Amino acid sequence: MNQPRKRPGFWWLLFYGRRRRGFPWLFVVLIAAILAFALLFAIPGAADASRALGAAMFGLLFVGALVLAVVAVLRPRRRP
Repeated sequence: MNQPRKRPGFWWLLFYGRRRRGFPWLFVVLIAAILAFALLFAIPGAADASRALGAAMFGLLFVGALVLAVVAVLRPRRRP
């Protein structure tokens, strides 16, 4: 009887079927942001500052999304 196949690991399943090239900068930035916020909460009184920082980041993301939407509407599409 054949041996049951071993289930692939989490990381293999995450990237299955995709050829990845280069360094995973998004993953590194995400880990750095998590560590930065963890250190921010370790400083007394900085937890209140993180609320303002979070609101500012949300505002920047919202404005950036609006700008990209306007640029996408105004920029003509390239024909292949």
